[in-house]
Amino acid sequence: MNSKGNDVVDAVMFQAEIRRIEKLLYRIAWSYLGNNADVEDAVQDALIKAWEKRSSLRDMKQFKPWMTRILMNQCKDQLRKRKKWNFYPLEDAAAQEVEPPEPDAPVLEAMRKLKPELSLIITLHYVDGYSIQDVASSLGIPESTVKTRMRSARKQLSKTLLVEWEAES
Repeated sequence: MNSKGNDVVDAVMFQAEIRRIEKLLYRIAWSYLGNNADVEDAVQDALIKAWEKRSSLRDMKQFKPWMTRILMNQCKDQLRKRKKWNFYPLEDAAAQEVEPPEPDAPVLEAMRKLKPELSLIITLHYVDGYSIQDVASSLGIPESTVKTRMRSARKQLSKTLLVEWEAES
């Protein structure tokens, strides 16, 4: 088969694998970046990088952890760039009315205070229903690391929520 034929097979396989893990990719990016515009940019940039570096993937069974690692690195790059720029709201923008918080806002706010890698694991396990094994496999990390991060995240969440609850009382 010529190289053009291989490119077509690679493109079809690549697309199929991406479709299979698309929701996971968006969840990962969301846990790091927290807004739709940045999430879409990060996923798109990660897909481009993965396509360009597809020859470095030696085993298609490792596609999901390989792709998630590329995306996580892309998200971290975006966060570093974001830190370089400090944006201050204009007085007019600050004076605009704010929407009322959602009923579960304290939990969401506590989640936002977690490090992205902790928030991601909590989201994948408790929101999306991934098993610890699936989270470990998806992120390419040991199960023991997932358990340790979950324990740390739960401890931080409980402290944050307890402090907020006591402040309201």
